[in-house]
Amino acid sequence: MQRENHKNGYIMLVLLIGVVILAILYMIDLTAMFGPIGKTDIYAERPWFEEKRLLDEKDFPILQTGKKGKVVISEQTKLTSSAQHNNENRGNIEITIDPNGKAYGRWNCAYQYPDSGYTIVAEFAGNIDPTKIYEDKTGKNKQLLYFITKGNSQQTKTDIKTNNQLTSEEVIYVVGWIQKDYSAKGKLFLMTEEGGNAEYDWQTNQSEPNAVKNK
Repeated sequence: MQRENHKNGYIMLVLLIGVVILAILYMIDLTAMFGPIGKTDIYAERPWFEEKRLLDEKDFPILQTGKKGKVVISEQTKLTSSAQHNNENRGNIEITIDPNGKAYGRWNCAYQYPDSGYTIVAEFAGNIDPTKIYEDKTGKNKQLLYFITKGNSQQTKTDIKTNNQLTSEEVIYVVGWIQKDYSAKGKLFLMTEEGGNAEYDWQTNQSEPNAVKNK
C-alpha cells in the first residue's frame, strides 16, 4: 500500500513538472511573438503575422462596396511621403493604388550614421484589404481603407574612411490607412537577419493635396 502511494505521488510529480514546462514554453512563445507579456501594444502593426491578407493574382479585382463609408479607390491613386525613424528623415516613399485593388511602390533612402553611409532601394507590392477595420485606443473607424505590401530591399553600407562597401538584402513591409480625403499614414518595417525589425513612420502631407488621382 505504501509502495502504491509512493508510485502515485511520483506520477503526480511528473505530471506537475510537465505542466510547468508546457507553461514556460507557452510564455516563451508568446514573448517571442508579441514581446514581454503585459507590455504589448495590442494596436501595433505586425504585418508579418498577416500575410494571409496578401492576395494572389486570381483574387483581383477586389470588391469595393464602400459600405459604411469605407474609402473606395475608383481611380489610380498615388501617395508620396517621407519616411521617419526616430524623428530623422529616411528617404522618400511612393505608393500607387490601382482601382482593381493592387498596391505597389518604391522606397529610396540615403543617410550617414555615424561613420558609414547607407543607401537603401526597395520595391514592394500587395493590395488593399477593405475587410480590416482601423482601431486604436480611441475606438474604431470603419471608413479608413487598409493596404498591405511586402517586398525586398537592398542596402549598401559604405565605410566613409576606407570606401569599402557591404551589400545586404532584407524583407520589407509597407502598410497604411487611406482616409476619406485620400491622405494616408502608415508604417514601414525593414526586417533584419536576427529576426527583429527597424520601424519607420510615414504620413502624406495633409496641408496640401497629397493623393494624385489619375483618370
